[in-house]
Amino acid sequence: MPRVSVITPAHNCAAFIGEAMRSVAGQTYDDWEMVVADDASTDDSAAIAEAFDPRVTVVRSERNVGPAAARNLALERAGGELVALLDADDYLLPEFLERQVGAYDRATAEGVRVGFVSCNARILTDNGLSEVTYHDIHRPPGELTLERLLRRNPVFVSSVFPRSLIDEVGPFDPEIRGAEDFDLWVRIMERGYRGLITPEPLAVYRRWSGAATTSQATAARSDLLAYEKALERGRLEPRATRIARRRARYNRAVQMLSTASPARILFGLPLLARVAIENPGYWPTWARGVATRVFRGRRREYAS
Repeated sequence: MPRVSVITPAHNCAAFIGEAMRSVAGQTYDDWEMVVADDASTDDSAAIAEAFDPRVTVVRSERNVGPAAARNLALERAGGELVALLDADDYLLPEFLERQVGAYDRATAEGVRVGFVSCNARILTDNGLSEVTYHDIHRPPGELTLERLLRRNPVFVSSVFPRSLIDEVGPFDPEIRGAEDFDLWVRIMERGYRGLITPEPLAVYRRWSGAATTSQATAARSDLLAYEKALERGRLEPRATRIARRRARYNRAVQMLSTASPARILFGLPLLARVAIENPGYWPTWARGVATRVFRGRRREYAS
């Protein structure tokens, strides 16, 4: 059985999945298998994956279940000791597996309880590879702690972790659509495992104009669920609990400004004021958001 299982959820990604698979086949580390979970694609994604390489297994969902449930479907077929995550529209640089598995093995040999190993990534746009990397935007600390993870997630999704941790902390949460990887990292670090980050770019994150976009409200809802569930589990230390509550308030406020009625926003002004005080750099954003939602909303009410 190969040591590493690369798992990839795929939904209507025929234009890119071939490049993702070629990047796995081109790894300098060769002890791998790949499991592609086709999430009810209506294009040729599954057919492309099935014809690619005998080491690629394709599992299918008859209905669209989202990336978290698709990852879980792939995990059910993954036989490797380690799991590597790869989105269908991203790809790996040749030394990704060699470097990440090596980092895992070295730290484990030193007695570190490794929960996951992530890396930096190049960013690919419609105009080509950017000079800005993922870590230029999401700056990681010198050492990733649970508190730092809760403040702002710097972990790029293409990470490697022991398959056994899924049995310990549970699979990806299908209810958390968009932040399911963040939720998994939190659950792993709650158990005392370390998160390691390789500073060099070892993957490519594709940000293209035709990609499915997530609204601010949807992203805030997903993040809010992750924080609320972390608080419900009751495993956080007091300082981490305060951080999670603060971030939950922030995402609740973002969701409110994005979707609530003018009356509901006025009712929620105490929350918005508290979040603005806790995040002073966002004062102008909150003020504009409240003014836009309340006054424009009221003008529409008067016009009706």
